[in-house]
Amino acid sequence: MQFFVNDQPLSSETPLTLEQLLEQINQAEKGVALAVNRQIVRRTQWPQKKVEDGDRITLIKATAGG
Repeated sequence: MQFFVNDQPLSSETPLTLEQLLEQINQAEKGVALAVNRQIVRRTQWPQKKVEDGDRITLIKATAGG
């Protein structure tokens, strides 16, 4: 299966949830928001929401500063 995270192609041999995807790419969940195909996915849904072939995932990180 192939999908995109912030327009970068990634692939997986096995099905992934959003939570597992974050683990795979070594991204901490704190301070992160996710959208799949331009639809925001609530954090409570990450353990159940499966990544599908061709999905476009947008990972948004909160940053501090001014």
